[in-house]
Amino acid sequence: LDGQPAAAHMACVAFSQRGGCMQLALSVEMAALAVGVHSVDLDEGVPDERGFRTAAAFRSSFIVEDLPTPVSDPGISEQPGLICNYMTQLCHNALGARWLRIQNRGAAWSDWRPYEAVTDWLVEPGRGVLVQYYVDGSSSYIVGDCAIDWHTRCFASWHGDMFLRHDANLWGALDEGRMSLIDHFTWAANMSFDRYVQAKFAPFPNWTKSYGKQKARTFRYTLPDYDPRHEAFQCDAVNDGTEAIADWMSRRGLWPDDMSMVSGADFAEPLWLSHECNQQPPYPPGLSVTDWQCHLYQGSQDDEWCRTVGSDNHYLYTLRNHSEYMGDCGLCDCCRKAKPPTSSAEPRTCCILFNDLRLNYTVTSDLSRCHPSASASPPPAEPQVGSLLSSETLAVFWFVFPISVALVGVCRKRQQSVVRIRFAPDQVRKVERRRLPRAMALSMKSSKSLASMETSASVTTSSTMAVASEMASSSSSVSSASLDQ
Repeated sequence: LDGQPAAAHMACVAFSQRGGCMQLALSVEMAALAVGVHSVDLDEGVPDERGFRTAAAFRSSFIVEDLPTPVSDPGISEQPGLICNYMTQLCHNALGARWLRIQNRGAAWSDWRPYEAVTDWLVEPGRGVLVQYYVDGSSSYIVGDCAIDWHTRCFASWHGDMFLRHDANLWGALDEGRMSLIDHFTWAANMSFDRYVQAKFAPFPNWTKSYGKQKARTFRYTLPDYDPRHEAFQCDAVNDGTEAIADWMSRRGLWPDDMSMVSGADFAEPLWLSHECNQQPPYPPGLSVTDWQCHLYQGSQDDEWCRTVGSDNHYLYTLRNHSEYMGDCGLCDCCRKAKPPTSSAEPRTCCILFNDLRLNYTVTSDLSRCHPSASASPPPAEPQVGSLLSSETLAVFWFVFPISVALVGVCRKRQQSVVRIRFAPDQVRKVERRRLPRAMALSMKSSKSLASMETSASVTTSSTMAVASEMASSSSSVSSASLDQ
């Protein structure tokens, strides 16, 4: 355990009929494990009860954390606060990840880079950001976030648009079948059907990409030729394909019954929708084990005809793919089955949900499930880890800076404020406008007192400056003047 011997913590929990140990369990107190990544190693050459020894070392890793993260809980696909620090950075929370890469939705992925707590990243308002993390042995950990501004979130998604095309809307020619983004990675549409129709999900107006069903295929895995046991080694057949995988997981309680899955492979075929408002095809999942019957070619019919004809008025046709799902088709190359019902008594509206990250879809009669979520949950209120200059301090700086500039400007202008000088009115006997001597005007501009020009002055300061002066003259009386600067 973590590079230290752990035999004392191990015990056999399952025994074979011959008394040998079939399963070992390692038990450790939680208090003895620190938060972080831990590993359990089994050395090469460990013998089993028959004397066979392991041909390679074995390692298993696990994570101890206080709160769920995208690595410890693969069900987490959106992370409030991933976009952080006023949309200038990404704040990661994926303990155990060694590498990461980033993309703005629809753009190219960045190069892989070592995992870091904070990444400087240019976030586009209203356009989601996706981050993919690599943990030893897997890079299937993807989370997204979307922000309109630094305090308002939007829904993250893998694609920017989604269309549901089927033969009832002429595969988009009659109606484009646009779906609405109602939650993170979840597209929805309400549509009415009165029969079974074939459909595909498409993220673009053209057919450069689409999602549909992948037929069941049978695989048998063998040991490599250099292993001396390969000649006698046998294993049960494994069925591949979207329906076969969903069926296998559902029987083990790992997949909800009201959900199905799709494939983005180029050879994926259309899926089935109907007035039954479920995702079940008109025949059992994959290819039916009872309904498919052998079809004997007539006239010019051959394998190419069977592969391309699809159906006629009564039957569906397909080439036998040598899987157990072909049922009673036997050894025939071409198989047929009765066509499903073509209509119902009345059209029925169904809610279709599609997750473009996990590639699963649900068809239900509960139309409320297609209603948009109220809003994306807000980002965390607490400050995010990152550069202080680019977060709260930056916001305060841009708020205070314009006010400071304005105050400095006001102070400079006050130093050049208007000064008004006038004679006291109680000393005015006769108003006579007279040009003041140049020397007196210059003295007033420098805000100095008038000292001696054969004048007795009195200076009083209020909202303006008043300077009273009585000038002696043989032919004139006291003058009244006003000078503004």
